[in-house]
Amino acid sequence: MSPYNHDDNGDKRYLVKPLFKAVQVLRTVCESPTALTLQDITELSEIPKSTVYRYLYTMKTLDMIAYDPKTETYSPGLGLWWLMQTADPFANLRHIGRNERRKLMKKFNETVNLGVLTGSQILYLEIIESSQSLRMQAKPGERDEVHSTALGKALLAFRPRSQWDALIPQKMVRRTEKTIIVRKDMIANLESVRRDGYAVERGENEDGATCIAAPILDANSASIASISVSLPTSRASDELTDQIVKEIVICCETIQSRL
Repeated sequence: MSPYNHDDNGDKRYLVKPLFKAVQVLRTVCESPTALTLQDITELSEIPKSTVYRYLYTMKTLDMIAYDPKTETYSPGLGLWWLMQTADPFANLRHIGRNERRKLMKKFNETVNLGVLTGSQILYLEIIESSQSLRMQAKPGERDEVHSTALGKALLAFRPRSQWDALIPQKMVRRTEKTIIVRKDMIANLESVRRDGYAVERGENEDGATCIAAPILDANSASIASISVSLPTSRASDELTDQIVKEIVICCETIQSRL
């Protein structure tokens, strides 16, 4: 049964059809693993294009939908994240793994991040900051590039290989001189991450920053979230990086076993 079907035994006089259709459009955008064009949404929702456009415009104004003018695509907006704070679909994930992430932060005194994939970006769900004066910082609810972050690579690498072409941005933004922006190089990098079981990026997303990440997998070995430790590259010796890799993989596996 379609998730948009209402109870046929109910009184249809109380069904607000424009709202019903607007939610259908919103769910179409949110349930897609990639950003969608207006034509995509029209075909998937089976609602007239002019009507879909008005709903999208309204929800974009409310920050429920995000629009990328470069690719002319729509994806879930930041306003949804704030709305979900009272009904958080990631509450179980946050709750089960919080102690493990705190232990990880205390062990290395470096910032620990929890992120999920939304379209071709990552969404930070939780940040546990280091107490050191020089530390890497982000805020819950912020987004970042999937192709230039260890969090994003750990998420992408452990999605089905058939999804990579859709999930890798068509135009990868160069964040630093080290950012990978050639598609075949990115695919090779993801294959390496998948083989190793973790991702390490040094200065690809931010100069002077290093990030190590591993995925949290579901029963089908597909990523549902990822955890990373971020720190200044000046502190990221090979020895420390190896230690973080070992502990972060254990942390993710522990959380997996409890989900």
